[in-house]
Amino acid sequence: MFDDHRQAALSAASAIRHAAALEAHLLPDEHVALPGADPDPAATWQILGTTPHDGCVVRAEVAGASWVTRIEQAWLARRDREVRMTLERQSDPHREPLAG
Repeated sequence: MFDDHRQAALSAASAIRHAAALEAHLLPDEHVALPGADPDPAATWQILGTTPHDGCVVRAEVAGASWVTRIEQAWLARRDREVRMTLERQSDPHREPLAG
């Protein structure tokens, strides 16, 4: 049974590493939750800026990679609840340099 859970976790992590986009919940405390995944305290989001017509540009750090999305400005007035978003990959996870 332990191996099944471990394999499922490894498969989910692999899927995130290779995904171009992912569904996520932006939480009011500026953390990110992925549906069906264990909470990751390192998964966070922040507003990078706003524009009058396009809304807010948000960057999230999830699974070691950067992701971006846009949120309507009206959402800013309701930051006390979670918002379900599709995040698009901005960068790949940071990799340690090879030794030797």
